[in-house]
Amino acid sequence: MKTKAFTLAEVLITLGIIGIVAAITLPVLVSNYKKKIVETRLKRFYSVANNALVTSQSENESWDFWYFNSSVDPSGTKDWYDKYLAEYWKTIKTEEISGGYIVVYFPDGSLVIIKSGVDYFYYPDAGKYSQDNFAKRKHMGKDMFAFAFYPQRKNSQNYRKGIQPYISNKTKVNEDGDIVNTGSYQFTVEELYNDPLRGCRKAENSTTAGAYCTEIIYQNGWKIPRNYPFKF
Repeated sequence: MKTKAFTLAEVLITLGIIGIVAAITLPVLVSNYKKKIVETRLKRFYSVANNALVTSQSENESWDFWYFNSSVDPSGTKDWYDKYLAEYWKTIKTEEISGGYIVVYFPDGSLVIIKSGVDYFYYPDAGKYSQDNFAKRKHMGKDMFAFAFYPQRKNSQNYRKGIQPYISNKTKVNEDGDIVNTGSYQFTVEELYNDPLRGCRKAENSTTAGAYCTEIIYQNGWKIPRNYPFKF
């Protein structure tokens, strides 16, 4: 009685097909996994940060009376952090870097850089952070995400709110080719992508491009949209 068996050629062809399929699908699976980590940690940071601020407000005083250093001079950031946030965050370590910025490391492998208590630069993966990359604001919207805390600024959408995705004045390019503020804080999603100064887009040698990516992900329920300009 004869038994059927695969020939060597058939086995090699099958293995080749499996290899091709794996080569095609594996990068997609890895990318989706990395995106999921970013989404999860962004959402968690937003929740944890705001819970800490609410607790701090209940035990100290209203945000209306908190003192904030000028964002131009972050030298007092450590004192601000120690007074208002240090007690309410679960962290691994905190360090001060050049310029007075504070770097706060979290147990989930992420970190946030705080400037004057008002600006927050969040890295879902602390391994992506370096002082040089941060100084140049590299990969904003991919490795680093911008948040802000301006509860006393009445003309801002952050007035009397906690830490929110970073939003500033809408900008445009005028007839002279210069980027100027329009004075408006009202953006469509398309404008969040295309704002000439801070839009969620790739721009080499820019320290501001990508700042609005956090707002886009936030508006999409903390999910990275399919048409997002950065790959993970």
